[in-house]
Amino acid sequence: MQSPPLGEFALIAQLAQVFGPAPPGVVQGIGDDCAVLALNPEQYLLWTIDSLIEGIHFDLAYMSLKQLGRKALAVNLSDIAAMGGEPQYALLSIGWPPDRELNGALEVAAGLQEIADQYAVRLIGGDTVRSPAGLMLGLTVLGSIRPEELLCRHGAQVGNLIYVTGPLGEAAAGLEVLRRGIALSPELEATVLGAFLDPQPQLPAGRCLAQNHLATALIDLSDGVASDLFHICTRSRVGARLHALQMPISAALSQVAARLHRDPLDLALKGGEDYQLLFTAPPHQESRLRQCFQAANLPPPLAIGQIIAGDRVYLETQEGLRDISGAGFEHFLAPTNE
Repeated sequence: MQSPPLGEFALIAQLAQVFGPAPPGVVQGIGDDCAVLALNPEQYLLWTIDSLIEGIHFDLAYMSLKQLGRKALAVNLSDIAAMGGEPQYALLSIGWPPDRELNGALEVAAGLQEIADQYAVRLIGGDTVRSPAGLMLGLTVLGSIRPEELLCRHGAQVGNLIYVTGPLGEAAAGLEVLRRGIALSPELEATVLGAFLDPQPQLPAGRCLAQNHLATALIDLSDGVASDLFHICTRSRVGARLHALQMPISAALSQVAARLHRDPLDLALKGGEDYQLLFTAPPHQESRLRQCFQAANLPPPLAIGQIIAGDRVYLETQEGLRDISGAGFEHFLAPTNE
């Protein structure tokens, strides 16, 4: 009898058991956006790694090699933002297929360097290998943060409000537009294709939250709100209630979703690749939150729900409550339509 599919997050939990508890000096090990090491009493090292595999994470029918380089570093920097940190250095590994011109790697590097320059990151080393099937990129990013500023997935408390830093679902809509070859107006195309092809890590927002001690828990939105909020709830041992009417669905997403015959709320909840930040904060911080974001020239954070007792994530709609715990993208499992 075949075992049921394990899934990415169950696999990570089992790997954590194999590797055992973190050794001394490791502040945060497996289970967050970055590993955190204590360098000295005044500085923590943030360490993150991501792999991008052709056919899984990207399709070069939809994007240029330069766009791939930009996005590859941007999504790694998003992990640093999700801890409230500042990125400093990057390492790049490239697996290049033999049927492609090798100078294409320089186009990837040019895109990567554009994002590195934008966020003051230096690429200091890496590895190059031949790939037997498709292009593969591996990026490691190192950053730092003061110990008292560190934000993790655990820490959310019952009664906290749940916020996001920007609109949701546009990247998922952009991907579907590309896959289906749907023509859009230049304005709509710029919004949804830009969200998918050229995400911007929310590093200024992460620093604002960390420096001002405004949040209790923090994560970046790579797999969708339903899935990523469930990570915070699991790590914090709490539940959550989202309000459908408060979800930040832009006019552009609503128009594109209509063209796609998709529910914009579904794209916002489960689409993934938004790379906004989701965080929790006490209600009494709301005024200060808005003031700090305004002082940093950032759009105001958007409240979308509350942390509640329990261990599930619910969506409150006009029809009632719906359990959406963990709905969204997960490697090794078929996409869910729940």
